[in-house]
Amino acid sequence: MIKKIITTLFACSILLCGNFSVSILNPEEVKASSYNNLAQLPFMGWSSWSSIRKHPTEQNIKAATDIMAAKFKSHGYQYVNLDDYYQLDWTTTVDEYGRWAVGPKKFPHGMKALGDYIHKKGLKFGLYVTLGIPKGAIDQNTPIEGTPYHAKDIVDLSKGQKVSFNFDHMYSIDYSKPGAQEYIDSWAKLFASYGVDYLKIDGVRRVDIPDINAWAKALKKTGRPIHVELSNNLDIDAVPNWKEISNGWRTDHDVESYGKPTTTDWEHVSRRFAHAAKWQPHAGPGGWNDFDSLNVANGNKDGLTKEEKRSYVSLWAIAASHFVIGSDLTKLDDFGISLLTNDEIIGVNQSGVAGKRLFKTPTSQVFYQKLPDGSYNIGLFNTGSSKQNVEVNWSDLGIHGSASVHDMWSHQDLGNKNSGLTAHLSPHASQMIHVVPASSLTVSPKSGASEVDPAHVSLNWGTNSGAGSYHVLVATDSSFTNIAFDQTVSSTSVNIKNLGYDKRYFWKVSSVSGAREKQLGIFSFHTKMTTVPDSPDWILSNRNKKESDSVLVKWNPTAGAAFYTVYRKKVNILGFNSKYKPIASNLTEPTFIDKTATNQLGVTYSYTVTAKNAIGESTKSTEVQTNNLSSDKMAVLLIGYSFIVIIVIFFSIARKRKHGVTPPVRTL
Repeated sequence: MIKKIITTLFACSILLCGNFSVSILNPEEVKASSYNNLAQLPFMGWSSWSSIRKHPTEQNIKAATDIMAAKFKSHGYQYVNLDDYYQLDWTTTVDEYGRWAVGPKKFPHGMKALGDYIHKKGLKFGLYVTLGIPKGAIDQNTPIEGTPYHAKDIVDLSKGQKVSFNFDHMYSIDYSKPGAQEYIDSWAKLFASYGVDYLKIDGVRRVDIPDINAWAKALKKTGRPIHVELSNNLDIDAVPNWKEISNGWRTDHDVESYGKPTTTDWEHVSRRFAHAAKWQPHAGPGGWNDFDSLNVANGNKDGLTKEEKRSYVSLWAIAASHFVIGSDLTKLDDFGISLLTNDEIIGVNQSGVAGKRLFKTPTSQVFYQKLPDGSYNIGLFNTGSSKQNVEVNWSDLGIHGSASVHDMWSHQDLGNKNSGLTAHLSPHASQMIHVVPASSLTVSPKSGASEVDPAHVSLNWGTNSGAGSYHVLVATDSSFTNIAFDQTVSSTSVNIKNLGYDKRYFWKVSSVSGAREKQLGIFSFHTKMTTVPDSPDWILSNRNKKESDSVLVKWNPTAGAAFYTVYRKKVNILGFNSKYKPIASNLTEPTFIDKTATNQLGVTYSYTVTAKNAIGESTKSTEVQTNNLSSDKMAVLLIGYSFIVIIVIFFSIARKRKHGVTPPVRTL
């Protein structure tokens, strides 16, 4: 208490007396996750590095922002993170106080304007920095803002250069010297003035803990909550330090496959399985393991098969790694969008639980999350190069009796299973399931329910032994920062009035015993709609090769939709097509098998989907076309026929020339 009083009095003296060097004191160490109240769940967003690399500009970052706002914000993605190369060469050019100078050609309106643009789209702005003080500041001996000190007063050249992956000549700082902390304070203040919400600090090693401490203190002083992310390949033995002074830490080198024509490859993705198991105990609210970006939405450029991409996203989800998209947002493919916007898989990532590894064989692995409500999310992975069965037994998880199983990629209920589940998986494929034991906590309305009357909502849950009361929170976001209801009750139900229409709400119930509070579960519901739902933002279709007249159509579930209608039209090889006609209506699941899509020569089928509620029907989704197997053969035949015709014409002309016959010349 005395220490806090002295600290408060000292802070007041600074406000009264103006600028003053505080490095003569030894301030209390700060914990980033405790003072910024961020990263209660893994962050979700996009980073510029994987696709833009060394060429970020105001124009392409704004373009990415527009796409994030239009396609991904509604699924929980928040951050637009500008990585390296926004600055001029720091070996020669710095700003007046020795900090990086923003490249005026790349960002003519500056970082503040870019931050404002991102914020106006309802998103958050992320930026990048490395440790140390740049050579340009030392050579010019730039002043340190608000102090009588200069760059040469704080640099420690005896320790050499700090690790920096793209430029050399960032030098160590001696934090025992006056002006050292103030230099970092000035940089943090600059970033806060830009409106930065996230800061990636790169090149971090165990010896850099004093630097990260300095940054944590500096960011706290700004008064702005800024997510602190440390990169890369951090030392696991220093996890207690990383947890105290950051919100996330990279567990490995970059996921990109540099020197190859593709963005990544299976080798770079699959080695994260070991990290998921090793780092799992250290992840939790306030700080999470970071496996690097998700590069799954640029087609062949990604360097992965569809099964590998699904496993990629599944591993990041079950391990609760940060969900940061790395793909070029201007070149997205529908399959990649479907992976990144599957709300059930996102729910796994945002469950607040980092998955544990249940078992590992040379060619398979199983990870699981045990959720507070007694249910489980389970990921089964075939890491081998041939087809195999991967099995999970309920008894290995401590489940006694039967359990219901739901496939989260297909959104299909697989029924009640007595002892476990066996997944039949192709090479590098996976299956993600939600398992509800018969004995687990049940709630009403059922999590994910729609059309709930906001005028009167009754939340109910099962009794928890030892609970004296229950704490209930209701919010409009999964991080529970926008609280709509907060109450402690003695019963296992609570009534809430006057919530809003057209909204998704998250609610959390915890048991209270004395001063101890234990979370029992996080659930969600969507209130009644007063407008028609949006159309699904992606749709996929695949013809069944074994049953050639059958096509599987899948789409993204839409909030507030009660039913879906599937429309189909025929398109022949010459481009003539019929009008869209409904072939299935009143569907409650986002999947449909079209068993009447006859595999006809030269004919393909296009599909589109609408969502419907009590108010009306949405517009049609984007359409997707299914190539018929026979159409593929027809295309091959046409190519072959054209090739033969060209050869015949070529030899015919050659023969005539050989015999002195000149083809007639046409005149107009």
